[in-house]
Amino acid sequence: MAHSSEPTTAMGRERLPLSTVLPRAWRGFTSAPWPCVGLSGLILSSAAGLGTLARELQANSSAWIRHSGDLVWVLSLLVPLILMLGLLRLADTLLPSTGPDDCDVPQAKERIPWLLRQSVALALIETLILLGGITTLRGLGTALLAHSGVLAAVALLAGGIALTSWTAGQVLALPLLIHHGHRPLAAMEHSRKLVQQNRLKVLALLGLLVGLNLIGLMGACLGLLLTLPLSALILMASCRTQTPWRKD
Repeated sequence: MAHSSEPTTAMGRERLPLSTVLPRAWRGFTSAPWPCVGLSGLILSSAAGLGTLARELQANSSAWIRHSGDLVWVLSLLVPLILMLGLLRLADTLLPSTGPDDCDVPQAKERIPWLLRQSVALALIETLILLGGITTLRGLGTALLAHSGVLAAVALLAGGIALTSWTAGQVLALPLLIHHGHRPLAAMEHSRKLVQQNRLKVLALLGLLVGLNLIGLMGACLGLLLTLPLSALILMASCRTQTPWRKD
């Protein structure tokens, strides 16, 4: 099965439809609230339950039990990631089609194994780049500190800003991968271009997501059952971009 691997920015400058993401997200949520809440509950319970079990096993005096605790710790990261992928894919199917591009997206039942492989590859690539950048900054700061503390501080500040900018530029990579069927590198490039063209809107989007989930943390974190699916719907609605001379 062929999948799109080129970012759609070739059509022109893409505009993030920030003014319409909340109405779209709410309509998507009300069309299937219980599957959304159920998946959110599974994400939270798997993360908390497996993480707690991993800590208990790692504190055991037996070596093989400690090793099994390491395995459970890996599962505590992998299982919520898979469930989050399912939540994003569900959100993508709940949102209405907005143009001819959406008609080319393969059906969910045909794409889930492919999406899982590509999403894991994307997570690994971004993690390696981030860890490599942090390691490089630490080594550079240590080397420069022996000659000049001011120079080391300037280099760390500049490198930190560059690394933060790169990280912010990848905030839409996974949603774009899911919606457009991109390969990991194409999704990263599409996200970078989209963020670069909509800096202020992306900052507003991040502020909206952070504020929404801070509200969800109230009430013994039960609000996350609602704010997690709404966040997923907002992210997937952000992939329905607008281009000049085309109505959304």
